[in-house]
Amino acid sequence: MNWFFRLVFLGLVLAGTHASAQIVNIEDQRKGFDSIGWYGQIDLGGSLTRNVNQVVTGNGAIRIDRKGNTNSLLGIADYKLVQVSGDNAVNAGFGHLRHAYYLGDKWRWETFGQLQYNEQIRLQLRGLLGTGPRLKLLSIDDNRIYIGTLYMYEYDEVAEGDIIYRSHRLSSYLSFNVYPWEQLSISNTTYYQPILPDFRLPRLSTVTSLSLQLTNRLSVQTRFSLTHDPLLNQGLPDVPNTTYDWVNGLRYQF
Repeated sequence: MNWFFRLVFLGLVLAGTHASAQIVNIEDQRKGFDSIGWYGQIDLGGSLTRNVNQVVTGNGAIRIDRKGNTNSLLGIADYKLVQVSGDNAVNAGFGHLRHAYYLGDKWRWETFGQLQYNEQIRLQLRGLLGTGPRLKLLSIDDNRIYIGTLYMYEYDEVAEGDIIYRSHRLSSYLSFNVYPWEQLSISNTTYYQPILPDFRLPRLSTVTSLSLQLTNRLSVQTRFSLTHDPLLNQGLPDVPNTTYDWVNGLRYQF
């Protein structure tokens, strides 16, 4: 199953970004579009360094958006690989599909599905299915604040499939996006995801992104994420409770 999943991602993207975290932040992937239609973008990057060791990196992602009068669709596939002298330092990927139905100007009902894996934290496969409301708390020009509370079913295979977790979770979040000036955007999302019904082993995550527009299509991106997830550590003491990553790159939109 794991090799099939990886081959699917390799076929979708050459390499990926933002994939090394345990939790995938969809909030900083959202975009506001002025007109109805289809939109897409591709991120690509890579490097080769040779000194005492040989370091190979590759990153890229693909996404498709569809905006309608009463609903929207978002699809993302992402993969990331870093090799040091032939050994994988990072090997992770995810795919996400989300549908939103507009209940009004402020309310939406969203449904999503997701698959991901992360070799370095020994996450063989994670599958998610969720649904719930999303509320726009504040909207001034392009500056916005959102909250959401969704039910989520989670399936985790870890340690070569030797350990399997099946969980019902609450997935609550607070998200904002602000523009200090026209070319610069700053966003943050913080998630709280306890296991139901007793709210034990909550997963906490915060993600901050910054985008500086250089031209109409080209921008500089930086993103820092931190996740605290005690569930994996419970069965795998060598996997840390807290992980983080910092990603920088260029984005070209079409």
